[in-house]
Amino acid sequence: MCRFCGSRDAERVDPSRSEMLLGFPFPMTLVILNPRSNFRRALLGSELAHDEEHIYSRNLEIPAGGGVGTARAIARAYSVFANGGKELGLCEETLHELKAPAVRATHGFYDECMRGEAQFSLGFMKPSRGFPFGTPNSFGFPGAGGSFGFADPDAQIGYGYIPNRKGVTMGGDPRDVALRRALYSALPVAQS
Repeated sequence: MCRFCGSRDAERVDPSRSEMLLGFPFPMTLVILNPRSNFRRALLGSELAHDEEHIYSRNLEIPAGGGVGTARAIARAYSVFANGGKELGLCEETLHELKAPAVRATHGFYDECMRGEAQFSLGFMKPSRGFPFGTPNSFGFPGAGGSFGFADPDAQIGYGYIPNRKGVTMGGDPRDVALRRALYSALPVAQS
């Protein structure tokens, strides 16, 4: 039980140094090890020393790296998007824009932090060769250690996955990918 917020958090297990060095693609390993890389700078707040007696680390604001939620809560939030967004007051135009393909940036879909192809639109990641998920109209975002959440309006699915043992892969944690495959194979569309 967390003494700051009263929630029951699962213990988070970080990968070992050797798993991190050998598990990530080599270009990503170099980025992680470089203290001046854009990746490290983007997540700098998460590396601050924490005084666990007085500071609850999740209260720190970390742009592009501070979202916290349970898998159930993330799936619930994305299910609102996947089912029309009425609870959020989204108009049809907004949902149409969220489902639209990503617009190619001037220098392509290369993401400096992820060191590879990533397509983004309106702050969400879109499915791509490097990170396939859902149907082409889906949108979501991966998180640290293999976490992932997305909305698939075509299948009316809101999805959230949060492992307590962090993974080291890019483009989809194998545990998450297996779960998504099982989910989509159970859909009536997949049966026909």
